[in-house]
Amino acid sequence: MAKSLRMFNFLNMKVGALYEVIITSIDDRGRPHAAPMGVRIVGDSAFLMKSYGETRTLSNLKALGRGVLNVVDEVEPFFYCIFEQSKLSFDWSTELPVLRGAVAWSPFNLLEASKKGDYYEVSCSITSVHVKRGKPKPLCRAESSLLESLIHYTRLRYYEDLGLKEEVSKLKSLILQHLDIVERTGWPRLKSLAKKLKKKLH
Repeated sequence: MAKSLRMFNFLNMKVGALYEVIITSIDDRGRPHAAPMGVRIVGDSAFLMKSYGETRTLSNLKALGRGVLNVVDEVEPFFYCIFEQSKLSFDWSTELPVLRGAVAWSPFNLLEASKKGDYYEVSCSITSVHVKRGKPKPLCRAESSLLESLIHYTRLRYYEDLGLKEEVSKLKSLILQHLDIVERTGWPRLKSLAKKLKKKLH
C-alpha cells in the first residue's frame, strides 16, 4: 500500500490521460458490481469519469460514496463486465470488493456527480494505492491508436507510388481516426507525436 501526494505515480498513470479501468462498487444490499469506465487523471489523487445516465455504478456510488478503481492489463475482464459478470470474482479482504486479477487497485471517495447534458461528470479522489506486482501498465487507447497510425502511415508511400488514390484516401482516413483517439485520450507527449504525424499527411 502507498500513500503519497502523487498517488497516481504508483499506478503509472499520467495527468491528463484517459485510462480504461474497471470500477467496482456495492449496492444497498451489499451485492458487488463491476463496470468498465474511462477515467481521466486530473490531479495528484483526483480523477473524472463520465456516466451516461443513472447507471448501476453511479447509483451505487451515490448511495455509498465510495468505490474501487481496479487496474487490469488484459482486455478479457472488460468483456466479462459487459456480457458475463458471473465469470468475475472479487476479493473481500477490505470493506469494498476488489476485482480478482487486478494488478493494482485504489479505493476512492465520490466527490461530486454533476449532470452535464446527456451524461454525468463524476469527480472522485483516491485514498490509497495497492499494487500486486511490479509496475502497473494501465490500459490507455492512445498508445495502441498511435501505433496503428504509424503502421498505416508506413503503407502510404507504397499506394501513392502505385497511384491507388482510393487506397491512399482510406489509409489517411484510418490514420486520422486513430489520431483523434490519441488527441482525446493521450498525455501531452503522445499528443505531440500525434500532431507531428498529422502534419505529415498534408
